[in-house]
Amino acid sequence: MPEETLSSDDPRPHIPGLDADATPLIGCGISLVGLLLGLRPRMAAWPLMLTAAVALLYRDPERITPQDERALFAPADGVLHSVDQIYEHRFLHTDATRLIINASPIDVPIQRSPAIGTIAYLEHVEPSASSETAGLHIGIQTGWAPLLLTITAGPVAQQVLSRVQQGEVIRAGQRLSTARFGAQVALLIPSDAAEHFPRVGTQLRAGLSRIGQRAEMPGFSFR
Repeated sequence: MPEETLSSDDPRPHIPGLDADATPLIGCGISLVGLLLGLRPRMAAWPLMLTAAVALLYRDPERITPQDERALFAPADGVLHSVDQIYEHRFLHTDATRLIINASPIDVPIQRSPAIGTIAYLEHVEPSASSETAGLHIGIQTGWAPLLLTITAGPVAQQVLSRVQQGEVIRAGQRLSTARFGAQVALLIPSDAAEHFPRVGTQLRAGLSRIGQRAEMPGFSFR
């Protein structure tokens, strides 16, 4: 099955603050509302509510990530569910701190880069007998440490769209992927490479909330 990829700079026309996929849906909804207002005004409320729902679920706001070279930024909107330690075998190949974010169906569905770096690993996971849900693994090589982002689709959409390509240089806060209608997003960092994580239960915003700070490493300068 071919991988589905969206460009980081989607050339399709879009309504400011919304994903380009919402444009035709919003247009059809508004046209239907106008038609029903002239024919059956009482029924116009239904397409109006559906149009409002599309606007909510297809949000893609522009965000300006703070300039902080030591900070790691949240990769997704949602609530920090847990922080634990595991061995990561796919890309990091070392003990890692794993921060899991639960994104609800009404959270902004865009995942963003926690730091500046290069896409060094990209793996799509399709639903199968061994994996009931779709997912995407994105490995980011920074000048400080490798990071792995794992996005698992929710039970409704069963789809994660990549917005980057392997080898692409990315900036902190750049759009990486889209997972609509809820998702679980895990950020994995080599153990002892970062510190000052937020408390479990903290509400996060992708590309804006600081989710950690690079730990001091002997002989390394962040400048």
